Amino acid sequence: MPAPIPDQKRTWKKVVIAGAGIGGLCCAYELMKRGHEVTVLEASGRTGGHVLTLRDHLADGLYVDAGAEHFTRPGYDLYWEYVKEFNVQVLPYPRRPNVIRFIDGKRYTREMLSDQNILRNLALNQREIDYLTGHQWWEFPLLYFGPYLDNFENEYRPFDAKLNHLDEITVTDLLRKDGASAAAVRFIGESGSALQALWHAAILKLRGVPLWPPQVFRIQGGNQRMTDAFAARLGERVRLGCPVTAIENLERIKKWRLTTSSVAYRW
Repeated sequence: MPAPIPDQKRTWKKVVIAGAGIGGLCCAYELMKRGHEVTVLEASGRTGGHVLTLRDHLADGLYVDAGAEHFTRPGYDLYWEYVKEFNVQVLPYPRRPNVIRFIDGKRYTREMLSDQNILRNLALNQREIDYLTGHQWWEFPLLYFGPYLDNFENEYRPFDAKLNHLDEITVTDLLRKDGASAAAVRFIGESGSALQALWHAAILKLRGVPLWPPQVFRIQGGNQRMTDAFAARLGERVRLGCPVTAIENLERIKKWRLTTSSVAYRW
């Protein structure tokens, strides 16, 4: 969440942001509101990054979200504040309640995936079967992630959890180490960092957000309306077709040592 804007006199800064995706636009908007001089450099010819709504070659009024698909509740607290501030209309996207999962070519309802006989036929071990009879399928990773999550006390400092060694193994390695069945490894294993996966799950736990939030939403008219709203408010602070070509750290001394950066870009 952004810090509240203080009333006391502040020292304003010149800030360059590389990239006009939703992260860069949001950051620039918050800095602008605090009075800083912000320039956003975007290499491509459009804002929005991976948030992209397509309308070309479609009938009037139709559109397709080709990038970021949805946002959730609970979760996305800051995003929901912008929904209200920019007065964009939201549509429920009822895709998760009563979801049907395809496993090995067969359809399974939520109720079926809590049935011991079905779980046994999926070749899960008894510990996994016992867990899933009382939890939903999307909670399955927490059976193995759960014992680690309380080590994370600050979501911005994952290495303080003293689990650095888990950054050297994959999620699949972690599951195998902790006794997961071959079937579980196949269903929930990943090739990415085990520490990163645990950190992500811990962040959601600290924020009170489920691993797979059930309520999903989209923006009416296309999700790009959110990034377009940021870009409209930033105006000429956003420069398109300007790839960053170099960043150089410079040091100058006044009463204290101050490190600044010089950014070169192609206009």
